[in-house]
Amino acid sequence: MHSAARTTEPFAIGLSTVEPPELSDGDVRLRVECVGVCGTDLHVFDGSYPVDYPVVQGHEISARVVEVSPSAAARLTVGDRVAVEPVTSCGQCRACRNGRRNTCQNMIAIGIHRPGGFQEELVLPAVNCHSAGSLSPTATALAETLSVSLRAVARPSVTEGDRVVVLGAGPIGLGAVLAATDRGARVLVVDQHQARLDLAVELGAEETVPGLAELPERVLRWTDGDGADVVIEATGAPTVARSAFEVVAVGGRISIVGVSEQELHVNMRLFTSKELDVYGSRATLDFPGAIALSRRYESKVMRLVSHRFALSDTQQALRYALDEPQSVVKTVIDVT
Repeated sequence: MHSAARTTEPFAIGLSTVEPPELSDGDVRLRVECVGVCGTDLHVFDGSYPVDYPVVQGHEISARVVEVSPSAAARLTVGDRVAVEPVTSCGQCRACRNGRRNTCQNMIAIGIHRPGGFQEELVLPAVNCHSAGSLSPTATALAETLSVSLRAVARPSVTEGDRVVVLGAGPIGLGAVLAATDRGARVLVVDQHQARLDLAVELGAEETVPGLAELPERVLRWTDGDGADVVIEATGAPTVARSAFEVVAVGGRISIVGVSEQELHVNMRLFTSKELDVYGSRATLDFPGAIALSRRYESKVMRLVSHRFALSDTQQALRYALDEPQSVVKTVIDVT
């Protein structure tokens, strides 16, 4: 038996004792160390993301392997620290057949469709578990956040010398700063909160702008009148997203990773007059690459963590993140 924080209905998480699941062939049993709190976790918690309650949330997971099934022994051994890739694709749908398993039509998501990491013990397919070596538990858990950021940077093929504008300095936007500068790009970051802009500079941004009003002028000045080679939209706010089309250069690229149910209204002429490439970005196709990125910049990755809570305080952690978004960058739940 072990402890699990179960979301039983919107705004209600309780600690309970659950029976350890059986280990099937191809699985590994994990002892969870810590779990990052994602925006999706907050939406499940407040009821705006549809799930079947009760559910054990948490998909940004660092864990130790404590048991290995026979067919998983070639991949992992007892004692390995692993980062968890939180989705399993079907391998059969059109997206999977075309190498886009991150957009699988039948994906199973940990912490939504199957129990997640807000518990002491977890059984998962070994293929979802990637060795993190000597990476710290926190930096291992945040590899999942970086995997989303890395995808947002990879989609528009950011390369050395590109001038990249990142709209939003939340965890994904800040991860995009790391991923873009790692490729040799120059980065300007926009956000309303000075503390997040200061953090963006620590992570490698060379310019920051405290809001949209002065953004077009600042981008033109920063790019010598050309506009941004790439804009990464990481807020999900239509007003912010529209500004991407204004500040991107002619022939530029836009990567939209911010999630929203709102509609975006853009003058269609912008697509043709600037001959833009606009990419949607979802999840990741390169989880090992995200772990490697976290390893290269471990001390900087750790700066993303603004708050930590114990497993027994998971409800308090999510409630605080919902109520005080301006003061929270990344919350981590320490499980063991």
